[in-house]
Amino acid sequence: MILRFLLLLAAFAAAVLVGLGFGEVFLSPCEIWQALLGQGQYVDVIREVRLPRLAAAAIVGASLALSGYLMQALSGNGLADPYITGVSSGAGLVTVVAMIAGVDFAFLPVLAFCGGLSSSILGVLLSRTGTGMSVQRLILAGVALSAVCGSMITLVLSLCHTDRTYGIIYWLAGSVNGRTWSEVLPSGAYVACGFCLALVASKPLRLLSLGAGQAGSLGLNVERAQLLILGAAVLLASTAVSLSGLVGFVGLVAPYFARMLFGSDERAHLASTAILGAALVVISDLITRLLPGQELPLGTLLALLGGPFFIFLVTRQGALQTDAA
Repeated sequence: MILRFLLLLAAFAAAVLVGLGFGEVFLSPCEIWQALLGQGQYVDVIREVRLPRLAAAAIVGASLALSGYLMQALSGNGLADPYITGVSSGAGLVTVVAMIAGVDFAFLPVLAFCGGLSSSILGVLLSRTGTGMSVQRLILAGVALSAVCGSMITLVLSLCHTDRTYGIIYWLAGSVNGRTWSEVLPSGAYVACGFCLALVASKPLRLLSLGAGQAGSLGLNVERAQLLILGAAVLLASTAVSLSGLVGFVGLVAPYFARMLFGSDERAHLASTAILGAALVVISDLITRLLPGQELPLGTLLALLGGPFFIFLVTRQGALQTDAA
């Protein structure tokens, strides 16, 4: 397991190195190292352009992956994802309104959290049945909420046309292009809080995998644990939305492969899921930069990759049900 984890870290480091090297100007590892030390002619390119963009991509990937893992563990559904369950769309709607109103970026993650939390609570309420929460209804409710929030975003942009509208439309397609340290650092702080909450929730996750009834009999306050997990998942997803716009399927792909690689160890799952998600978005962002012609939106590329993967999971027998492992 340790060897797998080290190989995963090495793969992520390699992706970051390649991301720093490729762009409009190719930089060798030696030139990258010199720029990081403040030497050479590419200091600003590395420190102020490529490094914050890579940091933003890593934060977005880790956040969405962890959020997806927590949602899947909470619902027992391997198809749960911030994008699919409506959390991202709810956060995106509030963020769009705030951006049109000219709210400072430092407050966007908090407002996005409120929007994502409202959407998730509504989805949970719509999915409840007489015997508890229906996984299938949760997915259907999330799809419906995503459609409604998407329509409301379009309506808001149509009615409130400003100089910021074009930038917001591009942001909605998913992108970390042009991100600066003033935007990345506050988001990193929110993600660190979400990751700490996820670590605290690792033991409740293990107990909840036994079933709510069994977990309660072992002394777990099930409702409090579920609220903690949901809050962490929404905080992580909302932070990612405020930084990159609507990027989907990362929270679906990364947890799936983390479970394949690391079995039933919750803490190993959390760390490996975050690294896998970060690597996925870093590599995807690199691809969008290297494709010929105009830069492809990050969300579009990940949807092209994640959509078929989602179909693959749906067609697999038993894919709708998973445990926290």
